[in-house]
Amino acid sequence: MSTVERDGAGLRLGQAAAAGASQLRALLREATYIGGIFDLGYQEASLISNDAWVRLANGVPQHCFLLAAVKEMTSDEEAVGMDTADREVILLRVLREASLPNQSELVSLRAEMMDRIVTERYQTRPQGGPLADVLTREVMQRAAFRCQVLGTFYEDRAGELQFGKDIDNVYAAGRYEVVKPWGASLQLIVDHCELPLGEREGETEDVAPNAELPDGGRFPIGTLRYSSTRRRELMANESEAGSTDVTVSVRAKDFVAHKTAVFGMTRAGKSNTMKVIATAVHQYAHEADVKVGQLIFDPTGEYAYPNKQDGTALFQISGEVRVYRLGATQRDIASGFRPLSLNFYRTEDVAAVWSLICTLLRDHTAQYVRNFITAEPDLETDGLDIGDRRRVEALRAMLYACLIKAGLRPPNGWTYPLPMKGELHDKLVQQNGLDTLPPIRPNYNYSNAVPDQLVAACEFIARSVREPTSPAFVDLYSKAEGMDSMARVLVTSGVASGWRILQPLRPFHSPISSLDYAEAIYSDLARGRIVIVDLSRGNELVLQTCSERVVNHILARASQRFREGKPPRPMQIFIEEAHQLLHRDKFNKAAGEHDPYVRLAKESAKYKIGMIYATQEVSSVDESILSNTANWIAAYLNNANEAKKLAAYYDFDRFTAQILSADDRGFIRLRTDSAAYTMPVQVRKFDIEMVNKARAAAGLEPTEGLTDLEPEVATSADDEDVVDTDEIFGAEQPLGND
Repeated sequence: MSTVERDGAGLRLGQAAAAGASQLRALLREATYIGGIFDLGYQEASLISNDAWVRLANGVPQHCFLLAAVKEMTSDEEAVGMDTADREVILLRVLREASLPNQSELVSLRAEMMDRIVTERYQTRPQGGPLADVLTREVMQRAAFRCQVLGTFYEDRAGELQFGKDIDNVYAAGRYEVVKPWGASLQLIVDHCELPLGEREGETEDVAPNAELPDGGRFPIGTLRYSSTRRRELMANESEAGSTDVTVSVRAKDFVAHKTAVFGMTRAGKSNTMKVIATAVHQYAHEADVKVGQLIFDPTGEYAYPNKQDGTALFQISGEVRVYRLGATQRDIASGFRPLSLNFYRTEDVAAVWSLICTLLRDHTAQYVRNFITAEPDLETDGLDIGDRRRVEALRAMLYACLIKAGLRPPNGWTYPLPMKGELHDKLVQQNGLDTLPPIRPNYNYSNAVPDQLVAACEFIARSVREPTSPAFVDLYSKAEGMDSMARVLVTSGVASGWRILQPLRPFHSPISSLDYAEAIYSDLARGRIVIVDLSRGNELVLQTCSERVVNHILARASQRFREGKPPRPMQIFIEEAHQLLHRDKFNKAAGEHDPYVRLAKESAKYKIGMIYATQEVSSVDESILSNTANWIAAYLNNANEAKKLAAYYDFDRFTAQILSADDRGFIRLRTDSAAYTMPVQVRKFDIEMVNKARAAAGLEPTEGLTDLEPEVATSADDEDVVDTDEIFGAEQPLGND
């Protein structure tokens, strides 16, 4: 029986191939013959075809997968005594059109025939009959394609399908027939994955960061899409034959503890893709029974709130999503939002407050500000002798006075036990009109001052400390290291100096906050929750300061567990506009080692912290990050220089023209850690169906989307070294309707 079978649907492989039991022959089960190879090399191959075969195969778009095998593999009945070395199928990807050896003659012939057509069209007396004979027409329809050799499918001794990323032999003779796979055969190609180093059976070295985590199955991320134009694909879908519209699934585990790059212009679908990834990882965590916390910094509010475009919101995927909002009010908290702020006057949070202040002022050039942030009002007082403890308390008094003057009002009823000697108390009462200042408490030498009293008293003390010879009654303050710089900030006057440098801290302060937001976020992540940090209400300085402090805290806690020999907690951090945070200049500066994002990029693997960064400027991301990125997602870019930079990695150079031209939203080129080859994919739209599948994995009832935004109570196992934020804030979910 012949190699191919002719029927109304086109030229297809015979029925014997369909009956083949091996996985290798299953690759050829649903495939359409399009030609044969006439030039085979280790890297590329050229095949000859014709218009009729191409038409019957529903077209041969650029980047489509093709399969090449010897005639005995594609025949109806496998030849008896076939060489086992030939039991292989070569996977090809179409790169471009190619020239045939007689290309010049073909071009001349086509030009001659087109000239006849044009002449015939405008003749007053059209000639009857065909303009060319059958043989001439067949010759004219011949075409050639140049293909990339992706690798070889073969069977191991157990009959399992394996894939090698090259070929181990080149035949000079044209022995290979070429087919275009579709349907189930194409699905086998798309589904094939190779376990990364460290996860393969028997490997003990080069262990992957997530090797000890369970596999957890695969998650559908989209469908295979070869080209922007899909007319023939739609026709194939209607006939249910020859369709290449197959599902592309990814191992959700590939994204855990790894770096993932998402490249593309604004409105190219980056945010939708990141929502799909977050949902996949969350569903994986529930199905594999592991905790994977995910932190999403949301500068525009598109993750934290529902929108009509999605028909739902990311926070609806389970009861394990928490939204932190900058400037959250008591009403917001009652609705389920968490405050992204600190109570600057909580004694327990003094270290966090001082860390935030130092982060805000670290780039300030004035020397007195540099001196100011070297003070240490955050020192732990437990274990200090009474003199050292009071000097730390004196520094804190001066700091609180500066904050009050900067407009950060303390909670109602707040007082501060101001340390002082009797002589200082008398000076304040008699000479500064603080006749309402409470008397010194017996045996303690403290006076409980209300905010206005504290500011007035500290201003007097600051001026006294800064005198050439400070009076003896302020010895407690003048002997405190760093007090002079504190005093200068409090009493310095100027439009943008002194205590006014602390005014940008106002968005971070809330007198109703009862927990350090960085610790609260870390605790939620440690419990495997999704944390969305809503930064849509702040300016750039606020956003940067807030996000850096959270990342620093996560790294500090992760580093502590690492030093103590405790198992790391897998976490994911999503970073939008990554070119602002991961640019190469940061990595080249000596001070870059203290940058939280530099540390995150360099140290995240050992802490099992994954980083998913999105940007449209590939060239701005430091090469040390790009080289250690496991998963790549490339959408539309409009800059040839950026596409050129991307082309230096994997085989993205093959897709450069498409990346620069196809601006369809959600049309990406995907390469994951376990993928054997890059695939063009149309990413799924984040929608209510995806949300409900994730909810089902979490054991929750389905939601109806925008009409069903009711609070939900989450349940999760306790972790002894992290706080339960639900006990502090409540477990209500944000409604997102204000």
